[in-house]
Formats: sequence, structure tokens, C-alpha cells
Amino acid sequence: MTATIKDVARLAEVSIKTVSRVINGEAHVTEDTRARVLAAVRSVGYAPNISARRLVQNKSYMICILMYPGFYQPASAILNITMDISYEENYDILIQPYFPSHARSREKLVSLIYEHRIDGFITTPPCDAEDFVGDLLNTYKVPLVQINPFNRSDQIPFVVGDDQGGASAMTEHLIQLGHRRISFLMGPRNMRASYDRLEGYQASLVKCGIPYDPNLVIDSEFTFDGGYTAARILLEDPNRMPSAIFAGNDEAAYGAIFASQEMGIPVPERLSVGGFDNLTMSKYIWPGLTTIHQPAEELVEIATRQLIQQLKNHSAMPTQILVPSRLIVRRSTGPNLS
Repeated sequence: MTATIKDVARLAEVSIKTVSRVINGEAHVTEDTRARVLAAVRSVGYAPNISARRLVQNKSYMICILMYPGFYQPASAILNITMDISYEENYDILIQPYFPSHARSREKLVSLIYEHRIDGFITTPPCDAEDFVGDLLNTYKVPLVQINPFNRSDQIPFVVGDDQGGASAMTEHLIQLGHRRISFLMGPRNMRASYDRLEGYQASLVKCGIPYDPNLVIDSEFTFDGGYTAARILLEDPNRMPSAIFAGNDEAAYGAIFASQEMGIPVPERLSVGGFDNLTMSKYIWPGLTTIHQPAEELVEIATRQLIQQLKNHSAMPTQILVPSRLIVRRSTGPNLS
């Protein structure tokens, strides 16, 4: 005979309502009671009717992360994080690719919302750079948490990294090594991080009494090819030749290191290179990349937990979270010997 919720309540010596609260992950249940109910669930082999529960509560128990495919983080790290949260919180998590301004991406988003298949959304940059996503979710009153949004609002919860502080730390590290001609590879202009990291770079130059030279700042995508191309442009021009390159993210830094070595300019003996994000590969390339620790999966984890807490009507987490960054020094930066 199939076990019922009454069987669980009887074995755990609690009410049916308490069993329901535990299964639904609600608050106001002691840890001892929660553990006793979960043990009873396993003991009797009770499997709640998820479809019925979703129908009665008018919830899908699914959240969606809108992720631009160029969010610059190995998918495996984010999948592992979201899988763990899904198991812990009893929510399904859909990772949906989204290309800003593309008609098919917009149509897919409208379909997910109109069919009530998603309880809440998380956006990653630059999905929020256009107004379409925010306006649509606001119209349908769908909860939203943003990661590093281009425009920040007191009305929408967000999780941001300390891009400006991290860029300042990297710039000052290079200055302390004796570098004065420090190039900066700026990222895509539809991402807030690009501007905040540029601002941190500029602020540290001013703080240390080094004139800001716009010729040492060059646009670059947050990709290997972007960093490679930008570095070649700088290193092939005697008037722009830097002693250090601060790439806006790690992938661009990989490209800069490759371009430098391809041109016979050893790193860090003749050129120091720094990055930003501390991607997994940054400690494995040679030389190991000096970078700013701010992995995307940490931001995704915090934003996902924040959204679920919001959906459960918990107020334990603040609506605006700044994730601190820190400098990681490896072999790609060294003293200026020129």
C-alpha cells in the first residue's frame, strides 16, 4: 500500500500540517521536528504528489536563470551550484540561454511567463541591459533578482561584485611593483562591470599620482580573442607600449599572455598581466594568472538563494548584496625591470 502523509505524521508524532510545512520547506518548524519528519518520510517511503501540490498552491516550484552564453564561467561550476540548491530547497532550476534583443529569446521568455511555468527569475549580464526583461517581469509581477545589473534600482533585489574595489586592488598591486604605464582592457559596453572596473583603475592611478592616459585604455571583449587582439594592438605600437596590462577579465588576460609570448615578450619579465574573476583555469595556465577573486558561480549561488527566500516569504537576506573581492597574486605579475 502506498504511504500517505498521515503515515508520516503518525510515525513522527506530529500533525499533518507540520508534515506539510516540512515538505514545503516552510518556516516555523524546529530543526528537531524537521529532522524527525524527514526521517519518517524516508522510513515509510512517502512520495508527495508534487503535481497536486503545485496545482493547489498555484506555484510551479521552478525558477529560471536567464544566462547570456558569454557569462564567462565554465558551465559545470554553475550547474553544480544550482543542482545542490535545487536538492536543498526543493525547487527546479532552469538555466535558459538569453540573447538580448533577439526575437526568439524574447518569445521564449514571454512563453515561460504567460504559461505560468516560472515562479521567479534571475538575470545575468547583459540580459538586463535592455528594458524588455525588466518591464515584462514587472508587468506580470514575477519576482526577479539581478546579478550585476547595468542599472540598479531600490525596487529590484540584486547581487553585485565589488568591481570597482577589485580593479583598484589590481591597479595598486601593479603600481607597487613599479609599473607606471599600465594598460587597461575595457570589456563590453553593455555590462556595468566594464565601467566599474575602469573607474577603479582610474581612481587608483589618481590616488598614486600617475596621470591617466586614455591611449593606454582599449576596448576588448571578455574573451580570449578579444584580449589577444587588444594586446597585439598595444604591443605593436611603440607609443602605446605598456609595462603591464590589466585585462578586464581572466579570459581576456589569457589572450593577452598568449599574444605577448607569441611576440617574444616574456611574462612577467618584460610584461606583467593581471585579470579579473579568478576563473578555474587561472591557476593552471603558465604563468599562473594574478587576478581578482570574484567567480560568477558565487554570485549565482547568492542570487538563487535570495530569490528562493523571497518566494518563501522569508526576509532574512538583504535585498541588495555586495560581494567583496580580493587580490590573488600568482606568477603573471612581477617587478617593472625596464
